[in-house]
This record gives sequence, structure tokens and C-alpha cells, in this order.
Amino acid sequence: MLSKKPQGVLCDISGVLKNSVNRVDVAIEKSVEAFQRLQESRIPYVLCTNESCYTTEAMAKKLNRIGFNVSADKIISPVSVIVQVIKENNNRPYVLVNEKVADEFAQFDQTNPDIVVVGDAEDDFTYEAMNRTFRLLVGGERKFYCLGKSKYYLDSGVLKLEVGCFIAGLEYSSQVQAEICGKPSSAFFNLAAKMLGLSPSDVVMIGDDIDSDVGGAMNAGCQGILVKTGKYREKDAHHPTVKPTLIADNVYHAIDVILSTK
Repeated sequence: MLSKKPQGVLCDISGVLKNSVNRVDVAIEKSVEAFQRLQESRIPYVLCTNESCYTTEAMAKKLNRIGFNVSADKIISPVSVIVQVIKENNNRPYVLVNEKVADEFAQFDQTNPDIVVVGDAEDDFTYEAMNRTFRLLVGGERKFYCLGKSKYYLDSGVLKLEVGCFIAGLEYSSQVQAEICGKPSSAFFNLAAKMLGLSPSDVVMIGDDIDSDVGGAMNAGCQGILVKTGKYREKDAHHPTVKPTLIADNVYHAIDVILSTK
């Protein structure tokens, strides 16, 4: 059970609301109904994704196509966060990111970069690209940002490596630690709660990743609900350090508990 009724909800997207089947997005059973119930309840929400392959606008379109009525301003992602950071600090970024979000960085001067930004570049994580990134980092003159640090994700029923392992390799070789712009960073969850006008202690996070979603949120002061969909594995229920506030069968069950908590 939850320790208290949440005043706001943070919710992951992939593995909670939808899965990818043969590269096609499919709503998880009863997730559309759950999302509608949340919206009708008037409890404020933000969708928190670590996906750095899409802009928030593109993510909203993908969700709308499969039945979720959501706008881009209800989504926070590592890409939206780092773009704001670059604007505020007038940085010149070197970026190794997915081609689908490369245009987000075209507005910035990228000559003589003063920061390094690495996201889920997928097939662009070549040896040449990793070496180029390493050479910019070694020596410690440039700040290093990563767009999330998840270990793996579920795609068409198959687990695939996420950006985290590439970040770990760059950190190890360059001896420069990356600042995380996505989950499990407490700063990311604090910013998401701020979008709701609430403190982390007043919100709950729903996710399928025991470390990045639930662990990260709880470290930030949120309650955490782990759902048994997406990348969830039975061993996650017995994690040595992360103890979810609640383990739910799916997002419908999670929303039902949230709405019924007094």
C-alpha cells in the first residue's frame, strides 16, 4: 500500500503504457483505460521517459496514435532537459545522439565544443564515434552529460543494451564522470515534480525499471510503484537495495491503488 495519497503522478512510458512489437508501438493491456482514469481524476501528471531517440513532440504523436490523449508539454525527457541546460549556459555542445533528435541541437554553435553530450545513438555507437568522444573527454576540460544511464530496454520482446554501458566505458577510459540528465538522477525527478508545482514527497512514480524508475524516484523522495510489465523480471521484486512502495500487476492496477488511497 502507499504511505499516503499522492498529489501528483509521474509515469514512465515504455514498458508501462506501451511496448514495441516489431518496431511498432502497441498499448499495454488496459493502459489506455488507466491513463484515461488518471486524467479524469484531475490528479496532475507528467510522463517521465528516458528515451533519447525521440523529441517530446514526436513521443506525444506516437502515444496519440495508439490511443493516449497527451500533449508534449506533459512529457519530460533527457533531450528536453539538456536542450534547456545548453540554452541557459550558452554552451557549445559536441553531441553523440540518435539521428532522430539531432535537429534539436542544430540551433547551437558546435565549433570548439565546451561540453560533451551522449544519448542513445543506437547504430551510431561505432568505434570511431566512441573514440572521438573519448578524446574530447580525456583531460577533463569538458563537462560530460549523458541522456539517461539505463542498463537495457525491451524491444519487440527482446532485451537490448541501453546507453548506460556506453557511458560507463567512456567514464572508465576518460576518468570523467557524466552528469545524468535523465533517470535515475534525483535532479530529473525533482524537475518533473516541479513541473507539477509539487515537492517529490507529494508525488508517486510508476515504472517498470527497478533501478532507474523506482530506485531513482525513491532516492529523490518520491513514492515508487514497480509494475510487472515491460522489462520487469521476477528478481526485481527482491532487489537488494530498492524496496518499492508498491508492486502492481500493471499500470491499471497502479492507478487503481492511487485513486483509492485516502
